[in-house]
Amino acid sequence: MRSSQKSNRARTSRFLVSATFSLVALHASSALALEADDDAIGTTPARGSQPVAAPTATPGPRNEIRGIRTSDEIVSIERSDPSDDAPSDADYRTGYAPVATDPPPDWAILHAGLRPKLGTFGGIATLALAHARTERFYGVFSLSGVRNDAGTHVGLAQLALGRNLADEFKGAMQLSLTENRARNFAGLGQTSLAYNRAGETVSVFQLAAVNRASSFGGGVQLGAYNRADATFSGLAQVGAFNHAKQDFTGAVQIGVLNGAGRLFDESSSRRERFVGIAQIGAVDSASTFYGVAQIGAVTAAGSKFRGLVQIGALGVAAQDFAGLAQIGAFTASKKSIGLQLGATALAFEEHVGLQSGVVANYAKSVSGAQIGVANLADEVKGVQIGLFNHARRLRGMQIGIANHAEDGLLPWTAILNFGFGEEDGVPTVARRTSDRSVD
Repeated sequence: MRSSQKSNRARTSRFLVSATFSLVALHASSALALEADDDAIGTTPARGSQPVAAPTATPGPRNEIRGIRTSDEIVSIERSDPSDDAPSDADYRTGYAPVATDPPPDWAILHAGLRPKLGTFGGIATLALAHARTERFYGVFSLSGVRNDAGTHVGLAQLALGRNLADEFKGAMQLSLTENRARNFAGLGQTSLAYNRAGETVSVFQLAAVNRASSFGGGVQLGAYNRADATFSGLAQVGAFNHAKQDFTGAVQIGVLNGAGRLFDESSSRRERFVGIAQIGAVDSASTFYGVAQIGAVTAAGSKFRGLVQIGALGVAAQDFAGLAQIGAFTASKKSIGLQLGATALAFEEHVGLQSGVVANYAKSVSGAQIGVANLADEVKGVQIGLFNHARRLRGMQIGIANHAEDGLLPWTAILNFGFGEEDGVPTVARRTSDRSVD
């Protein structure tokens, strides 16, 4: 009997946990689907209270009455005869009785209700079972069972089981189960299980499954998906997918996929950049990288890399690399200065330094050395060491089983070959031999 009860409780607990996470995931996905609308970031109860003229109503028996209607209700009535401020029985019978015109009340200490609508609140807290709307909140906290809306929130924390929304939030934290939004957020973090969204953000952290800010300045974005639509200026982005769509300025991006600027785009603007210590993840991408290291399975700098090392277990790529080393199974660059180390090393224009691809090295122009099984270059200024070495123009030395240099001491040699360049299309060695024969 006891084992059966334990089993039932365990099944019930698993069901509740599963249902909770399913609801959170559903809310996050729906929020992301609507995230393109920047106007929906915050909320403005004051705007929602502005009257909008409705069509003129049919006159009553005594006075002509015109309704001014908001999205929720008629909030004021203008009467054609201001001297007669008392509604008649006929007015009520026709359904055009006036509604109170007082603005939302001001509360000094504490307010509780089901769906309170407040003007300026200065005090300890607003408490709502369902939905609290406050034009201007100055106080300690605002608590709602479903949703909090504030035009301006200055104080310590909005708390809700559902959603917290604010146009201007200046204080310490928004805390909810599903979603926090603020058009402008300045304070200590946004925290929810599902989704945090802010426009201009100056905060210590954003903590949720999904964090998004137009511009983030502060500490850390921590979640499964972290995004800065414009710039990130802070300490770190830590999550599964971290992306600063324009600039990242901080310490580190740590995740499965890290990006600064447009992902894997060689044509991206060089102003889109990563400036910091490192990108560490499975896949790292930066339009322009200024830092210490990119470390991952695949790392790429679409425009320029300026740092210490690019390390990719599977592959490393940079259009313009200048650093200590590119290290990976496959290393590639358009132009590079430093060391390329891996199974295959490629420089499609020029490489200055050492190419050490175990299987093969290729450079259109290399100034330094190539060491590998097969070394290929159009122009070599330095040394090629491998089983097979090829250069169209050689100014240096080849060491290998088979060496080919079109302008070398000999076109084909074994073990050793030399090249001394050319003058006016005639190999230097041949020119010197011809000069001696003439003498």
